Amino acid sequence: MKKSVKIICGGLCALALTASAMTAKTKYDANGDKVSFWKDLFVGASKYVEYDDVTLQTGTVFMQQKERNSTMIYNPKTQEAGLATYYQTMFFNFVFSQDERERIIKAVDSYLSDFENKRLIHNNNKSTKMYGTGKCFADFGTTKIMMNHEAKTTYKVGYRFEKKAPYFVISVQGAKDQAENQSEYQVKEFPTVTMYFTRAQAKDFAAKLNQDQLNVLQAEYDEKVNGLQNRIITEKEDYDGVKSVSEEERNAYEE
Repeated sequence: MKKSVKIICGGLCALALTASAMTAKTKYDANGDKVSFWKDLFVGASKYVEYDDVTLQTGTVFMQQKERNSTMIYNPKTQEAGLATYYQTMFFNFVFSQDERERIIKAVDSYLSDFENKRLIHNNNKSTKMYGTGKCFADFGTTKIMMNHEAKTTYKVGYRFEKKAPYFVISVQGAKDQAENQSEYQVKEFPTVTMYFTRAQAKDFAAKLNQDQLNVLQAEYDEKVNGLQNRIITEKEDYDGVKSVSEEERNAYEE
């Protein structure tokens, strides 16, 4: 009897999921591609366009700096851009609004000028936030495909001396997970993450935050999504038209 109940319950769940798949609202990923109900259910829609590479350093579990091959990312729905990187044992996406990106670009310019004109001070407590503070958004997790933790947080931008070398730094304040549908097995929070850039790396990073490049990505996304939406509307109208003709023919036959 219990086995029969389990089979019936399993069948009802499958029917419910199938019904949801048939009625689910169309979703698009960051590349403007339509996301199936099943992919959204088990993996989720990709929020970010990966559009370039960037290098920087972050800490390891042994408190040493290690160079990270990171990725520039852009969310066309929120129009936030930033980078995806790794720190200690976790993966991170840090993204910034346009105003915050402009703050970072100006900070890089100030750092390069201060470096060249020998105006850098040897006081890490002051210099880490020398060029200001702001707000950003973070996704984080222990694997790239399971980054379902998120938080709105703050960051400081400045520079730090490490082994007598001055690095440009972006220090993102640690925060608790603010994602919906939390479970007891989720990562509850992430620690403060400081990203170190050499002069060349900082200049490269700032150049890749350029708004002109992001405008091109946004236009490509909008064009693709609008095209898919128009196609779906056309297909629905064609289907409704065929359905209407079929009903008319059936009514005529019955008369």
